[in-house]
Amino acid sequence: MASGGLVRLWNEWAMQIMVIVSFLLQILLLALGGTRRHSSSSVVRLTLWLCYLMADSTAIYSLGHLSVAAGSGKHQLVAFWAPFLLLHLGGPDNITAFSLEDNKLWLRHLQTLVLQVLGAAYVVYKYMVGGGTWLLLASISIFVAGLVKYGERIWALRCGNISNIRIRPNNGQSDPEAGRDDAGPLLLQNMSDQDILVQAHSHFDVCVGIFNNAPQARQHGPTNGNAYRQPQVIQYKFAEMVLSLLYDILYTKASVLLTWHGICIHFIPPLGTATALLLFQINIMAPREIAYDRVDVIISYVLLVGAMVLDIISLCRIVLSCWTFFFLNSRPGRGWWWLLQVVSSLRQLVQCETSKRLWKGSIGQHDLFHLCAHHREGIRGRLAMKMGFQDSWNKMHFSETFLPTGFLNVEDLKEIVLGWLDWYSQRHLDYNYRDSYILQTLKNCTEQTDPDMSQIEMEERILVWHIATTVYIWKTKAEDEDKLVQKMTEAANVLSNYMMFLLVVKPDMLPGFTTHNPYKAACNFMDNLWSTNPVMVSASTSWNPCQIIKGWLFQHEGPNGSSIPEREKLLQMLVSEYTHQPTKRVEILDEFSERGQETVYKGLKLAEQMEMVEDDEFATRHDTLDLIVSMWVGLMWHVGEHISRDSHAKELSNGGEFITILWLLARYRDHMLFGTIPPHPRPPSSSDSD
Repeated sequence: MASGGLVRLWNEWAMQIMVIVSFLLQILLLALGGTRRHSSSSVVRLTLWLCYLMADSTAIYSLGHLSVAAGSGKHQLVAFWAPFLLLHLGGPDNITAFSLEDNKLWLRHLQTLVLQVLGAAYVVYKYMVGGGTWLLLASISIFVAGLVKYGERIWALRCGNISNIRIRPNNGQSDPEAGRDDAGPLLLQNMSDQDILVQAHSHFDVCVGIFNNAPQARQHGPTNGNAYRQPQVIQYKFAEMVLSLLYDILYTKASVLLTWHGICIHFIPPLGTATALLLFQINIMAPREIAYDRVDVIISYVLLVGAMVLDIISLCRIVLSCWTFFFLNSRPGRGWWWLLQVVSSLRQLVQCETSKRLWKGSIGQHDLFHLCAHHREGIRGRLAMKMGFQDSWNKMHFSETFLPTGFLNVEDLKEIVLGWLDWYSQRHLDYNYRDSYILQTLKNCTEQTDPDMSQIEMEERILVWHIATTVYIWKTKAEDEDKLVQKMTEAANVLSNYMMFLLVVKPDMLPGFTTHNPYKAACNFMDNLWSTNPVMVSASTSWNPCQIIKGWLFQHEGPNGSSIPEREKLLQMLVSEYTHQPTKRVEILDEFSERGQETVYKGLKLAEQMEMVEDDEFATRHDTLDLIVSMWVGLMWHVGEHISRDSHAKELSNGGEFITILWLLARYRDHMLFGTIPPHPRPPSSSDSD
């Protein structure tokens, strides 16, 4: 009985439900579309992904259903909703593509546009022609608005390909240098966020050239070499805002607003919606033979008023956006200056988007020892294994974000990294040379033979240095260290865990093809070693359903909790088994574990070399830590330079990555200092070793 009632309810009210759901999805997309710029929350991303997919499928399904069985008589207004579905397919301005691949499918969306326009035109022709002049005109107004809005989205998708962004968005100016301030250095002390954003707009063409890997002539005089001596926080904000502008081009309709005709076309949908509301009101007040269904009338008003409200919100965002501000700022003439002051005052009044364009400082962390030492055979781990999601479970459950401590925060980390980035970028050192230089420095302080790192693939190289960094910090850390040493210790640990996070969770952010075989082999070996621990701590096997669900969804065991006793025991076991015993081997269960053993042994051997650096009379623990940090910075620079530009661009929709900011900043500084953007770092010369 209940199922039969639901079927009858659906048969009678299916279209009413679908159009309301479609409208609600538009509201959710408008509210959540811009959060990806500065948030990497998986909950927000999942919600937005579902809304993005459901919005298109719901509108397409509803429009197809209308073309087959639209209403008539008292339900004639059901056919009036067909053009609104075109409007919904156009989507809000702050999200056109969910991922970079969506931009490459713009031709598919164009085909969908043709089919859906024909479907909506058929519904309007079949059911609206005899429904009264006013209702027909209202339908045509919404139809035109929907056609233009959907066309805008396809235009934005086509322009959203990195390869298509060839010319700086200068709003149709013939002079690409218009509006650019060449006087003085690029970034100044105490510059406001608004001023930094204007500079980011002015130099956006350089960012586009970097992402297209295209050499460009320097646009500024030599005085801009002073950018190297400007406050680091200003430089980071500049890079963050440039990437935020690129996000707008790739994932929103910002590219549509870069020309006069684009701006004019953008006013058609709100005008069409307002006209349709007026015509619909006249039609409602006109006498007719058959009265409309009251629910249908209410839904029609909701769709009309709701579309107007969404358009008004969209227009307000456009008027107060930084794109409009920069457009007016680049216009000559007093009339434009007056309008610029009005927009600037309104932006200050409502405290506009400037702060939302800054990166939120999310630096992923993954500790190999924490993963291997933690007991993974609890109820949640076993359930993930049974379902075939063990790797995904380990990535999610044992990875976290760096949390500031009493000695190190994100700003401190930026300052440390940028200091070494200056040293590297000004010398244009080749990565293998930098790696060999660091290893040679270690070798000069010890009689040990260093591992031949030049023959190691990137994935194993990260593993070896991660193991060496972790073991060295664990063996040499003392409670009476001064604050500077503790800061460098935490910086080395954070950078090490961050590169492991990219290796494990985001392998697309590494050059080449990442197989994860060295990582899995190392995990397998340490699992074998850990299983020999007679005092291994067992995990709780509580079957409390509430605790299981809570733990599955919210509880993480990331490196921020790495002070667990199990991790300390694993490190102690590993060091005691191998230190000063080059031939020592534990019982190997398979050949895969033996490969992991070799990788771990290389890391332990490198950690011993790090310790011996401190035996030199001129070296201190701070010097060794500084050397380790410099290696990780060089590695990040190398990785950022050699991964695809699409990999950098894809992460902009996930809140952005620290390595992308560093890479863009280094490449931009190369441009400002040397005048062109070289496709690859220069090979080292003899002068580089001085």
